[in-house]
Amino acid sequence: MNALLTTAPVARPVLASQLRWQEPLATRLRFRHALPGMVANRLLNIELGLFLMAELLPLAPPESLPDLLNGQGAAFRQRPIWSPRQHRMLSQARMLLAPYQNRNVWYNALIKYAGLRSDLRAFTLKGNLNAQVGSTILRERVTLFRQALG
Repeated sequence: MNALLTTAPVARPVLASQLRWQEPLATRLRFRHALPGMVANRLLNIELGLFLMAELLPLAPPESLPDLLNGQGAAFRQRPIWSPRQHRMLSQARMLLAPYQNRNVWYNALIKYAGLRSDLRAFTLKGNLNAQVGSTILRERVTLFRQALG
């Protein structure tokens, strides 16, 4: 019984710290666009992955994120030489985007992302910044992603 009391509170702070980087933007998105449940959080997680790809492997397709996070695959092996800052970004992303190390989870996330209205998406389905979204919104999101990845 004591084991249950000590392990349950540990799981919540981990989840909370993984979502903390998204606030207050996730809450604003949720209310501004009437998004249900955790859709805003998932949107930002997917976009963080797309941002990471654009920063570290700009020529690789978005589907390569699991390879990047796992340190495998052709895209990862053919990467350019990274700066220490880029290595730190990858290290931080591995913690924040751990579920996307699973290829099926990432592909399903991309499918759901494609189903969102284009005015919500900061990235195109090819991983580029979405020109249909206003520059203020793009700047806000890119700033958030840079801060999250340190």
